[in-house]
Amino acid sequence: MPKSKTIRVTPNVKKCVEVLNEAVKAMPSGDLKEKAEGALRYLSKTIKGEPQPMKGKECPGATL
Repeated sequence: MPKSKTIRVTPNVKKCVEVLNEAVKAMPSGDLKEKAEGALRYLSKTIKGEPQPMKGKECPGATL
């Protein structure tokens, strides 16, 4: 187990999130798009270093 709960964000991870953001923008409206937007918000907060709640292994979806 790692000594720290801090993740290391590489340039590749940042670029992948940018690509996913563009892909989600192109999605048609609906439940899947809302869940994808919520997941990206969660990832973006994590990348910025904001502490995230430990809620198991489920993707938070549009709840954040």
